[in-house]
Amino acid sequence: MFGERYFATRERLSAVVHGARELAEDTGTDLGLLADEEELLSGIFEPFLFQVLGEVNAGKSSFINGLFGTELCEVESIPNTKEVQWFCYGENECDELPNEALKQSYRASEFLRDFTVVDSPGSHALESSSKAVMHHFLPLADVVFFVFPVMNAWGASTWNLISELAPQLEGRIALVLQQKDQRNEQDLMVMREHMRELAIQKIGYSPDIFFVSGLQAFEAKQEEPFDKRRWKESGYSLVEEFISRKITQSPTRRQALAKVCNSTMQTLRDIEDRMEVRRRTLDSDEGFLSDIEVEVNQERERQVERLAEKFSGLAEVFGEQSEEASRWLANGTSPWLTFKSLFHKENTAVEIEAFFIEAVQSVVKGLAEDHSDELVAACRMHWRTVIPRIEERLEMPPPDFEKESSGFNEARARYISRLEESARKAVIAQKIRGMIDHELETQRSTFRRFVTLSLLVTTVAGLLGFFKMNIWAFALLACAVVLLVIGFLRLQRNSKELVEWFREKSSACRRPFAEQMSLEYEEGVRVFFVEYVSIFEDIRRHVADLSMKLKPQLELWDGYFLELKVIDQDL
Repeated sequence: MFGERYFATRERLSAVVHGARELAEDTGTDLGLLADEEELLSGIFEPFLFQVLGEVNAGKSSFINGLFGTELCEVESIPNTKEVQWFCYGENECDELPNEALKQSYRASEFLRDFTVVDSPGSHALESSSKAVMHHFLPLADVVFFVFPVMNAWGASTWNLISELAPQLEGRIALVLQQKDQRNEQDLMVMREHMRELAIQKIGYSPDIFFVSGLQAFEAKQEEPFDKRRWKESGYSLVEEFISRKITQSPTRRQALAKVCNSTMQTLRDIEDRMEVRRRTLDSDEGFLSDIEVEVNQERERQVERLAEKFSGLAEVFGEQSEEASRWLANGTSPWLTFKSLFHKENTAVEIEAFFIEAVQSVVKGLAEDHSDELVAACRMHWRTVIPRIEERLEMPPPDFEKESSGFNEARARYISRLEESARKAVIAQKIRGMIDHELETQRSTFRRFVTLSLLVTTVAGLLGFFKMNIWAFALLACAVVLLVIGFLRLQRNSKELVEWFREKSSACRRPFAEQMSLEYEEGVRVFFVEYVSIFEDIRRHVADLSMKLKPQLELWDGYFLELKVIDQDL
């Protein structure tokens, strides 16, 4: 079909317009002339108008039918109408008579979507009303075909009509000689020359002249498959090329295409500006979120420094518990209990360590509970400063602090549990039980020697008594008692020395214990603030989603812009 290049360009352009409009809506850009897409494209989708003039029985209907390959017009030897017939597209085929001089015929032929045809009565029999209708269509016609019968290529009425209309149809006239198959090539060449000279005489120039056979063209298009050879012999291939050229080069159509191109290009430039602003805004938003995270880190460090001073008192807590443990140790190393430990397992060191752990954990738990409340309050206070900035900067409702954090109940529980466990590990790390066990074992070993020696002397005294050596027996018994008393006195002195030694050792453990707890506390605060930062994930995800959305929008924009440039160059 003729005009394929124009229609392909039109379809490409309409696709770009539609895509650019959707992209503008998606990016929040003012649509401009693209707001009414149908109105903007109406100019390029306006059907082309062909008007056919000529004498009665000149072959106008056959020419039209051959052009479109369908029996659009009835071909009759005797014309039965004097009105102008206007063929338009319509799904429901019917004929309407707006007035007595015009018949509007709706046909379901697809080509009528892009082409409308006006078939006029014979030029020598035009009535005034029909002539008025014909003149109404002339300014709208893209091409006016004047059809001559091959037997009379110089009909006066048609040439007079050409002379009359030529001034207003300059560049849109084409002469068609019908039924070329009834003449040989030599005759056709003579007739072409004659028509060219006559045209110069009548209108001052020679328009395009075509010799065709409507019947051959119609039959060629009806063939399955399409008979290209017969179609070319019909002369219609040259007519198609002429129409395609007229369609492509039509100033009116080119202006309509250019208008659509310019309007679409302007909208694309507005979209580009909008996306550039959006890109800068997103970069700024990411910087804004990074600044907030810096603030959170600074707040975290302030909390670490402020509460670390309180945790530095843990050294004193450790010292206080060591005094209580010293008293426990003094009781646990009494001579009587030490004597009893010679005969059963002794758990003084284990009990002292367990006491230490329980006492320190209790104090640390209380501190951790208070400090976790302070951390929640600090996060809540900082969040209140963030809310108005998020609303203003990101134009989105900020997450609900209480809902997202759930009051930090889980974070508080983890924080407290972490510090309790850290306190237990820190006490164990001081190796209190091992040191006490070692010293107690040394003390027991010394006392055990005295008891063993005393028992040995008592045994010897018993043997002497058995042999009636009473004086020596009583003397050895006295020695045994003295040895036992000396052992108990030595044990009492060692117990005091052990308690003093323990005090010194536990005092030396204060600083390492406090340092280890301080490190664990700092890490606990950092983990706590990680929970706080997680509230910002929805905001960061929102910004990331916008950034991800912008990328395909830029790709679409590039595609539409390049396609529009190609179309513009084609124009």
